[in-house]
Amino acid sequence: MKTPTRRRLFHGLLVAITGLAVISTTPQAIAEVTPHQAVYKLSLSSKSPTSRFTGVSGAAVSQIERKCEGWVVNEQIVMSMETVAGGVLNREMTFKAKESLDGKTFSFDSRSVTNGHKEEFKGSARRRDDGTSEAEFVVPEPIEMPLPDGTFFYVGLTNWLVELAKSGKRAGEAMSFDGSDNDGPQKVTAFILPAKANSDELNGDPKLLSAKPWRAQLAFFRLDTQESNPEFEITLRFLENGIVTRFEMIFDDLIVDQVLEDVLPASDASC
Repeated sequence: MKTPTRRRLFHGLLVAITGLAVISTTPQAIAEVTPHQAVYKLSLSSKSPTSRFTGVSGAAVSQIERKCEGWVVNEQIVMSMETVAGGVLNREMTFKAKESLDGKTFSFDSRSVTNGHKEEFKGSARRRDDGTSEAEFVVPEPIEMPLPDGTFFYVGLTNWLVELAKSGKRAGEAMSFDGSDNDGPQKVTAFILPAKANSDELNGDPKLLSAKPWRAQLAFFRLDTQESNPEFEITLRFLENGIVTRFEMIFDDLIVDQVLEDVLPASDASC
């Protein structure tokens, strides 16, 4: 199992989606995520199959702010995974990004340490007026990477997913890129499902948590292979304001729960 990166742990929320009945590949989101800071608890799901992993613990903090110059994203993840052999896989990750308010420019800085092994990915991406997109890495080495037309970046994908749910459509498609690794863009298929309000015992700002909820089932596909099976899947519960209250990250031999512990408003500039 490939250890989840920032993209694999959250973007969910912000992902692209493929539809059986509805297909959309053009950025046209109308909804906007509400600036917020959220704290999550990570644990091994009770649904997880018997495998080499016997336990998961950790926490994630995600902060999305709106500044005059654009969106500012900061995330931190600390996770430990216990194995049947008695070993422990410890992973720490930080992800920072800036995205213009029109979703056309994006910069990213992703750093992780897994049992002492360090990785860093840093660069930028842009979407031109004609719809073409490209990314440029400067760390770990200079790489230019074309992106599919209409590729969404971090916040743009969150807005797009919410708008898809608000439209009443059950499925859709888009491409996503966030720079959390150098695997390139992904296609994600998803189904939008209704969710019961206040179905979870949640702590945090009551106003933020009162927004309308939905559930979604997402499957992530790499574009550089012909593999018909997804690289991994996520089920999640998210709100109309873009806040995700629960993730279930599904791998071949492991299912991890990421549950909201607290959520508060974050900086929201009025310029």
